[in-house]
Amino acid sequence: MPKYEVHIPAAEQGGFNITLKVNADNWMAALKAGMQKLGEQGSVSSNVMVDVQDDQSIHITDNMSGRVFRIRELSEEEAAKAQVKRPSQIRPAVAPRRAEAKTDPGLSPVPAAPVRDSNKTEPIPAPKPAFDANKTMPAMPPEEAAKVQAAIRAHEQAKPPVSSSSSITEPPPKPYRASSGSRVGSKSSPRIEVKHEDVEELEYPVKPVTAPIGRQKSSPSAITEKAKQTAEEVLADVFMRITELGDKKEIEAAMQFVLDLAMEKVPAEAGSVLRADLASGDLTFISATGPRAKELLRSKIVIPAGTGIAGFCAFEGVSVAVSDVQKDPRFYSAIGEKIDFETKSLLCAPMMTHGRSFGCLQLLNRKGGPHFEEHEVGVLAYLAHQAALYLNARA
Repeated sequence: MPKYEVHIPAAEQGGFNITLKVNADNWMAALKAGMQKLGEQGSVSSNVMVDVQDDQSIHITDNMSGRVFRIRELSEEEAAKAQVKRPSQIRPAVAPRRAEAKTDPGLSPVPAAPVRDSNKTEPIPAPKPAFDANKTMPAMPPEEAAKVQAAIRAHEQAKPPVSSSSSITEPPPKPYRASSGSRVGSKSSPRIEVKHEDVEELEYPVKPVTAPIGRQKSSPSAITEKAKQTAEEVLADVFMRITELGDKKEIEAAMQFVLDLAMEKVPAEAGSVLRADLASGDLTFISATGPRAKELLRSKIVIPAGTGIAGFCAFEGVSVAVSDVQKDPRFYSAIGEKIDFETKSLLCAPMMTHGRSFGCLQLLNRKGGPHFEEHEVGVLAYLAHQAALYLNARA
């Protein structure tokens, strides 16, 4: 299984950045496992912008929080060289909850509060200082300490054992699994569950990070009021016009309608809709727009489940914007070579609902620059979800 170095920035200002070594099937599984280990499962949204750097590290910008995660696959030599922290060095990622007061066998009972005489005037006692965990507690008599220790041991022995191989909680199960078969050219592989012991904290990154991580963030003043208004108008128009989808009788016409709306709102050179086979999860093109659309549909190309960026998005249920696909090792170049079309940038969103994947919607080669904008990722994700609802109603 590949090993990844996962840099997770602090969730809050003043917090600690953490670097992990994770055994996982792909970078998204590595990121999910790392977040689960830190108690932040679900913190990363399903719409992310991906930039693959020259050193093959993947910088993932989360649209929801603005955090930028750095993930890089380690070679065997780098993985062996990685300085793993000892358990005593690892900081708890989440502050432990204060234990509730319980009555355990063997502990001295808490004395009942004295009954106060309402007719008698008593001085009000001064409030006790709040408990400070950093202060040293006063010494306990030996016989009382022995009782406490015996009660703690009895309480721990009564707990059910915790399995060290318990798997990380995954999203709702998907009907498709990446093919492990003998298909020539298939880059797919079966999903492997990531265990807690597959995630270790490193003392520092294997290769020091010298360049800025992720995209350069724009200051609020750099975002003009006109740009905000344009994004809001685009989203509002999409919400209104997608209602026409229910009037489409044929699936091909419905998917073409969704694709045309996406192409209208997101400037791209080409786009397509890929539908997943119910049994295998393999993807086939059912709608396409662009300079080589007819050749693409005539080619009857089948993308094995889990293969390429499209297969990855459809299988993992995540929307991904990639600014330079040639740097991304997951990119499946066989399609472009067959129809003589060069893909530079790509935006792909899964058609998923109720934990079931129906395929994906993708746009190729953004016009005006390779970086898809945040609201464009959101528009495509919304349209892909509406397409999934349509297909689910006719399944």
